[in-house]
Amino acid sequence: MTQPMRDRIVSFKFWKQGGVIAHASDPTIIGRRFDPTDDLSRAWSGEISGSFEDLDHAESAAEAALGIPLLEVYSPIRELWSGDIIAVAEFYEKAEQLEVDMARARRTSWLVVGSAFAASTIVLFSIVAIGDNTIRRQGRLLERRLKESEQMAEQNARLRSRVVEASERYATQTDRFLKKLGSELHDGPAQYLSLAALRLEAAFSDRHEKPAEAEEIQQSLQKSLAEIRALSRGLSAPDIDNLALIDVVKRAIEDHSEHSPLRPGVSLQGSQTIELSVSDKLCVFRFLQETLSNAARYAPNSRCTVICEAHNDRVVIHVNDEGPGFDPSDGKVLRDDGGQGLLGLRDRVESIGGRFEVWSSPGKGTSVTMTLFPRKMSTS
Repeated sequence: MTQPMRDRIVSFKFWKQGGVIAHASDPTIIGRRFDPTDDLSRAWSGEISGSFEDLDHAESAAEAALGIPLLEVYSPIRELWSGDIIAVAEFYEKAEQLEVDMARARRTSWLVVGSAFAASTIVLFSIVAIGDNTIRRQGRLLERRLKESEQMAEQNARLRSRVVEASERYATQTDRFLKKLGSELHDGPAQYLSLAALRLEAAFSDRHEKPAEAEEIQQSLQKSLAEIRALSRGLSAPDIDNLALIDVVKRAIEDHSEHSPLRPGVSLQGSQTIELSVSDKLCVFRFLQETLSNAARYAPNSRCTVICEAHNDRVVIHVNDEGPGFDPSDGKVLRDDGGQGLLGLRDRVESIGGRFEVWSSPGKGTSVTMTLFPRKMSTS
């Protein structure tokens, strides 16, 4: 053994099978039996193994007492001609430099791990900070957009309210104009035609036979007078400014019953003492006038009902009949006779902020519903 090797090796042992020490630098343990360690067992299987500062076994008590770092190495010893393992050599080598190298390696590893952890922490913090700034910026942007949307919604609500008010005023003025026009037709041309018919009758009263021309003129005057009176009735809405909702409904049904055999059933639900604007009352009257006229025209022999519901925030009126029904798409055209029709009713109701709905199909009757949302409503 060279001098450097002798300086590094501080102890040795030779093991036989069964954990018996055949020879050792410490003569006190020669011939003793110890439990094989994992490194010794691997050596008996043909592997060279070792451990650093693993001196807690009974056979290593003397080496542990030295108090210096040692590298414990196990090496199998083979028979030359057969290659069989006949013994295991164990020796202990001084490992001060190995301890220093391992400490340096541990420090380097910790430094690398710490640096990587610090770098990843900084990167993650940067990502979180950037994300937080982005979220805050987007949050402020969303708040501004939300405020702008709220302001726009308020502006749209005010504009819609102004449009509804303008539509209500227009509808009221239009009905008043038509009422005035109807009155003027009744008080003007109708009276003149009636007077002309009377004078014509008086002019030929003393004759036994009227000339054919006079008879034709008399019939024409009567027809013209009847048509003007019909026009006057159609144009003139009743004076409903001071009527309650229930009275408006009853008045519309009574006016319809004067010139139609249809007698609808009436159901009044909820509080009927609700204050409505003039335009709302006119809308209710025109709605019942048109729907009952349609029911009398297309379902004269069927059962018809009128349901009026008054709630705190809305008025709902249903007109149902059990007639032949129709395709609702047919009601989306203007009438040739100048009447409002379903399309005109829809426009009238929706122009003052209401809702208009029609349910019908051939052979299954018809249901027409109007819902009004008066802006100022109260119950007594």
